Amino acid sequence: MKNNTDSAYQDAVARGNMYRFLAAIYLQPPTQEMLLNVIDAEFLDDLASLFNKSPIAQLHNYTESVDLEKETALIQQDYMDLFAVPAGRYVTPFEDVYRGTRMDGHQERGPLLGVQAIAVKIMYRMAGAEMERNCKELPTHIGVELSFMNFLCEKEAAAINCKREGGPSGPSDKKMAAASDPSVYRELQSRFLQAHLNDWFPQLSQVIQEKANTHFYRALAQITEEFISQDTANQVSQTIANKRAQVVQRSSAIPQPG
Repeated sequence: MKNNTDSAYQDAVARGNMYRFLAAIYLQPPTQEMLLNVIDAEFLDDLASLFNKSPIAQLHNYTESVDLEKETALIQQDYMDLFAVPAGRYVTPFEDVYRGTRMDGHQERGPLLGVQAIAVKIMYRMAGAEMERNCKELPTHIGVELSFMNFLCEKEAAAINCKREGGPSGPSDKKMAAASDPSVYRELQSRFLQAHLNDWFPQLSQVIQEKANTHFYRALAQITEEFISQDTANQVSQTIANKRAQVVQRSSAIPQPG
C-alpha cells in the first residue's frame, strides 16, 4: 500500500511541476534564466522520454547554435506579440474566444467573460482556489487555467500525504476530511481537463504555431497540447478504474444466495 501511495504522491507532484512550468510560459515573457533551463540538454532529454520527438527535436536543433543574449530579446518580443499586445499576431489566449457558438450551432469567436468564464470561476471556487491579487489576467487565460491544474495537483499531493500520516479525526474534522481526500482533486482535474483545457487548447496551439516567429513557442505549444491530451486520457482511465473498483467492492458485500 505504501508503494502505491508513494507512486501516487510522486505522480501528483511531477504533474503539478509540469503544469506550473507550462503556466509560466504563457503568463510572462521568459527571462534568460528560464531559457537556460528550457534549453538545458538534460531537461530536453527528459522531455523527449515523455513526448513526441518532433517538438523536442525542434528545440534541440534550435538550441545548438543559439545566441542566447540575442535570442532572449527575440523570444520576449514574440511573447509580447502573441500573448500581450492585442494587435497583429495576437492569439487572444482565452478559452471564451475559442468556444463561442452561434444559434445554428456553428462555432465562432466568443465574447470575453461569457459563459465559459462563469463555468471556470465556479470550478475555481469548488476547489477553493483564488486568483492572486497581482494577477492581471482573466480567469480563462491559458496561463491561469494551467495554474489551476497545478493548484489541483498540489492539493492532491498534500491530501495523499495527509492520508499517509493518518489524516484528520473527530466530528469537527469532517470538512477537513473531505478536503483531504485525494480522489476529490483527481475528479476535479479530470472534469476540468475534459470540460475546458483539452477542449479548446488544440485550437490555440494551432494558432500559435501559425503566428509564432520563434521555434520556442511553436515547439512549446505542441508540448503543451500533447501533455494536456495525455493527462486527460490518463485521468479518464483512472476514473474508470476507480469506478470499477467501487463496483467490485460493493458487489462483494452483497450476500450470496445459499
